[in-house]
Amino acid sequence: MPLKFWASYKMRNDEQYNQFEEYNKNPKLVLKKLKEVIEHFKMSNDPEFYLFYYSIPGNVSSVLIRDYYEELSKDEVRFCKDIILREASSSLRENYAYQMGDGVDSSISVLPLLLNEFPEEKEPIKFILFLTLFDPYPFGVDHEFCDYSIRAILNLWDKSFEDAQSLLLGYLLLKPKYEELRLELRKQNHEKGVYEVHEIQLMEEFSKKYEIDIQKVLDNQITMDNLNEIESLDLDILKTAFKLIPSKTNNTEHKELAKTIISIFAKDLLSNKREDKVDYRVRHSFLEKLADFVLNSPEQDISDYLKPFVENFNNTEAMSDLFERFVYAEDRLEDYNNFWNVWNLFYERIVELCKNGDNWKTKKIIKSYLLADIFWKEDATEWHTLKETDKRFFKKITENTGSCPSVLYSIVKLLNGIGSNYLDNGIIWISRMLNTNENIWSEDLDKNTIFYLENIVRKYIYKNREKLRRTKQLKQEFLVILDFLIEKGSENGYLLRENIL
Repeated sequence: MPLKFWASYKMRNDEQYNQFEEYNKNPKLVLKKLKEVIEHFKMSNDPEFYLFYYSIPGNVSSVLIRDYYEELSKDEVRFCKDIILREASSSLRENYAYQMGDGVDSSISVLPLLLNEFPEEKEPIKFILFLTLFDPYPFGVDHEFCDYSIRAILNLWDKSFEDAQSLLLGYLLLKPKYEELRLELRKQNHEKGVYEVHEIQLMEEFSKKYEIDIQKVLDNQITMDNLNEIESLDLDILKTAFKLIPSKTNNTEHKELAKTIISIFAKDLLSNKREDKVDYRVRHSFLEKLADFVLNSPEQDISDYLKPFVENFNNTEAMSDLFERFVYAEDRLEDYNNFWNVWNLFYERIVELCKNGDNWKTKKIIKSYLLADIFWKEDATEWHTLKETDKRFFKKITENTGSCPSVLYSIVKLLNGIGSNYLDNGIIWISRMLNTNENIWSEDLDKNTIFYLENIVRKYIYKNREKLRRTKQLKQEFLVILDFLIEKGSENGYLLRENIL
């Protein structure tokens, strides 16, 4: 049924929805088809029809409210609104089967729009958003069911700051109690010979036990003064709270809360104690949010947010993960100044790290910092955040950290890919690294270092053959690299050397 695919594509802003022009230009037709599907559900007992088309009501209604609201009558809007509220609250009812793309995610995503248009529905809408925040059901490696609510609440801040703030603070206040109740129910169930706690059972018990507190959240009566010691909260709870803070916030309470959460995470992430090891899913999600949050922040706030990581910098795996997350975030956000502000904050720490040797953790950090451990497209030869003036950064770092084999690897890989525009300067950086750091000649190199070095040497000769022959100084510096390749057993190095002599 084309309607299913159109709604799915349209909800994701996937341009494939343009294949269905009859729906794009005619929301009344879309609504007519939606009603036909719903009627078929009521009249038919065909399980195959339901299994294939059950996502239509939620997805189509959400698209109509989000993209065609002004073209619908009041009754049509209310019709879609009722469907959305029903679908969005599916996980709060018995026998809900978690399934990506079932229309629940779409329905939750438009709840902020409904809250704005239907103030009389504020309480049920906020109740759905609030309880969905508590649901940790995993989707894949990196996502949870509660992420649907998080994304919706992030879109609520501009529409109703007070409601979003109450949900954030209410979560910090009541999520610990929710998890305590989970343990109580698990114990009670265990005594009855039941060895699991269903989320719906937990939510129902929680809603009864903390009805008054939940109502305060719905009525926007929760403040920072109601919160207990945030430092004592579980990292998983703090991670979700951090994700709820809007990235471009100027709110003082948000900034202080963010600093507190970042500081708590830094302490555990940079610890070498086994008991402080942070769950991978929690760590990944936090670092992803941190990179997004910092790159979207005013420049004057960046050093404050990253202070715990800069001051306690060490060679833990979390540091390499942090750099990777920043690169991927910058690739998406393109905030040039903030990115280099972050990189410069860590520069001296990287230099100091290299002085202590090139162990495997150090290698991973160096490669991430110098953009070599990132999954770039194979044919990528440039990056929007590497401008002509940034070659000074790489020249400086080769001078200050050139004794580390991982730096050599990172530079030759950079020159083979996104930093290929720096090739002419890069040859000089490498030659001087090799001249200055004798240890590189005898130490084991990272895999593919020689391969990448041979590639850039060939490219350089092809581009600068006449210049090499005419310029004695350049030729001498270039021969240092060829001698190094020969020393490392490279047959290509020998042939290329003979070629320019």
